[in-house]
Amino acid sequence: MPRLVNRGTAAPPSAAPDLPPYEPPSCPLNEAARTALGQLSNHRGTAPYESQIKEAIRGLGLGVGDVHERLLSQQQRLEALRERRREKGLAEKSPEEERLEEHLASFEDEVDAVTRESEETLRGLIDMRNELEDEAVILGELYTTAATSSAAIAAAAQQRRGADLGPEDGDEEDDRKADPVPSSLDTLRELRAWKLAEYTKLTPIQRYARNNDYAGFKKLWHDAAAGEGGAPLPDASRWFRSNGQPVMDRPGTDNRRATAGAGEEDDDDDDVAVAREFVSLKCPLTLRDMEQPYSNVKCKHTFEKSAILDYLPRTGVVQCPQTGCSETFSSASFKDDFYLDEPMLRRIQRARQTDRNNDMDEDEEDDEDDEDEASMVVGDARRVRGRMPKPEPQ
Repeated sequence: MPRLVNRGTAAPPSAAPDLPPYEPPSCPLNEAARTALGQLSNHRGTAPYESQIKEAIRGLGLGVGDVHERLLSQQQRLEALRERRREKGLAEKSPEEERLEEHLASFEDEVDAVTRESEETLRGLIDMRNELEDEAVILGELYTTAATSSAAIAAAAQQRRGADLGPEDGDEEDDRKADPVPSSLDTLRELRAWKLAEYTKLTPIQRYARNNDYAGFKKLWHDAAAGEGGAPLPDASRWFRSNGQPVMDRPGTDNRRATAGAGEEDDDDDDVAVAREFVSLKCPLTLRDMEQPYSNVKCKHTFEKSAILDYLPRTGVVQCPQTGCSETFSSASFKDDFYLDEPMLRRIQRARQTDRNNDMDEDEEDDEDDEDEASMVVGDARRVRGRMPKPEPQ
């Protein structure tokens, strides 16, 4: 018969023994570990992340530019309808004018909200990419520290073995106690804290306004919102308020005070701006309107992609075809030196859309004039047919 155990009367466990404070393992990295760390610092495998960040930044700029172009187009259409009504002396609004007014009342707020959210997301992406770049520096520093520390420890141990203690007294265990090995994990944390502190000290203007991607986003947004002939883009020093908040008010609006922080006072010189430059939409090589405008990173001149590719030699370098420019390029470095100029492409698309709208307005005006002339002719004919005969002379 099995023996039953009374679990309720089990003896209490003995008290836990006193243990020394926990210390993480500390030992020098061996040669294989240092080599792996060096390879990691050179080949971190972050290219996919960097590519995704780049595409996300590009998508934000194109999206914000597109939605502002749509808003501006509808605003201009509404203004054209109002102007036409004033010219005709009509007081009653047309159905289309009423529809646009009702639609724009909410659409403007939605566009502003999307713009602010996109700008905030863009700053987050810039922060993420900066963290990836800092991580490369940190891993390089960590590898250098590990290699130098290991060499210093070995040299110190060798020096002690050759000192007055003699070979018989040079115990390796004593060497390790005399020179504790630096913790690679602690070094990694210290380097990360150092890089984060450096980045945190930068002002928003230093972090973002001087960043090429942020400047490109800002230009896409402003050019689309202001349109051709609109207010110039403010200087980069005016892109952030003193409280660190970005200035993303649509050109021509006066909602700056509504979006400013509590107690924020507007600067008297907020209207400092960069003069709008005249930019030709024609390629200097073909003298025709560009379809794929490609600019270079050196001198910023822009050309039609197919034209500049034909201009570049297969071997060697050639001077920039823009008059007075001394920069040189080659076919082999085309992908590194040239890029699709999104702001320029937007300008070309807006110019074409403006031309199409003008043609449509001219056609509509011609149709209206034809209708008016036809009405006048019909009216005159009716008056001729329906007039009373002249009385015969007495």
